[in-house]
Amino acid sequence: MQNKIVLALLMTALITTSAFAQYIKVDGEAPIVKAAPGSSFTQTQIDDINTAFRTSFTTALNGLNNELKDIKAKPEEFIKAWGDAGIFASHGATQRAYGGYKTFAVTVGPMVGLRLPGSPFTIMDDLDNLTDKLKEEQDIKLGFNPQMLNVNVGINTSKFLLKDLYLGLHFGFMKVDTPIEGSPFSFSNFSLGVTANYQLVAPKTLAKGLLVWRGVNVGSGFIYQGTKISYGLGLEPFKGGDFTSQGISGKIIIDPTLTLDMNINTFVIPIEVTTAVRLLWFLNIPLGVGVDLGFGKSDIRVGMKGDIYPEYSTSAGDLVTDIPGYLSLSAGGDMPPSFFNFKIMTGVGLNFGPVIIDIPVTLYLDDGYSVGVSVGFIW
Repeated sequence: MQNKIVLALLMTALITTSAFAQYIKVDGEAPIVKAAPGSSFTQTQIDDINTAFRTSFTTALNGLNNELKDIKAKPEEFIKAWGDAGIFASHGATQRAYGGYKTFAVTVGPMVGLRLPGSPFTIMDDLDNLTDKLKEEQDIKLGFNPQMLNVNVGINTSKFLLKDLYLGLHFGFMKVDTPIEGSPFSFSNFSLGVTANYQLVAPKTLAKGLLVWRGVNVGSGFIYQGTKISYGLGLEPFKGGDFTSQGISGKIIIDPTLTLDMNINTFVIPIEVTTAVRLLWFLNIPLGVGVDLGFGKSDIRVGMKGDIYPEYSTSAGDLVTDIPGYLSLSAGGDMPPSFFNFKIMTGVGLNFGPVIIDIPVTLYLDDGYSVGVSVGFIW
């Protein structure tokens, strides 16, 4: 299942830099052999064998290209979606539901940003049928970005700078370097930013604290988020046509690996209006609206490598490889993220004295989402 999903994603990412090419194409050359020392093969016989190798290799290469032939040359929506997901994920360890603290606040937690082709409730079905959907539509708006560790430190500047102004410092990082079902995979990201929130309307306490309205806050900031992804996915081998030449029988085998490198750098300026209600002294429910202004670039580069070798059905001990075969695929492209990302912010949290546990949820227009968990202290 994992390989099937990743293969579909990689197929989506295969975009050529040529403005005139409509579909991707894998090129390559068959291996070239020569006579082993002491062999009785003449050069003419070796040339005939290498010709048979090239014919068999061409059959295998055509099969590989046929597997990828329906992929659109430039799926711009896919590239843009990865930048959008980076913007959505940049709000980790948010404190938007707890405005009005007296001195300072510290929160930590993960955040995942998603740009989906449809409803989040059908995402597994969508992913399972992603290859068919891609071939039908030839582009798809799909990207995700997990940030597993985020830290937010906020301070109330009322006593030394400006009454009801809250300044914050945000940073986060994640690094994974581990194979997925035997395929090499690495993922890293880093975020850094500053935030500012002003309490426009003061909080109100009712029924001796049974109900607390946390007032109205307006906020903004500037956050950088960078993500790097590298993945190599081994495909099923492709077999060339059978050959017989100079008493040697066999076929050429292509064992290809798709390589994907993503470099996503985004900058976001959030503009938010938020409020929250605390019920029964511990249950916290936030609500807000806003927009994320997005800048930056998603850069995706795709290549192909692989082992190419003859599989002999008759002994060929008098042959050695002179020049190994190779595959080549030069693909890639870049796109900016969506500039205007309207959002509705909500979630649910628990407040036990200075300890807070929060699950922030943000809904973006056009099937964008971010979901996280924040744990921390407020004083």
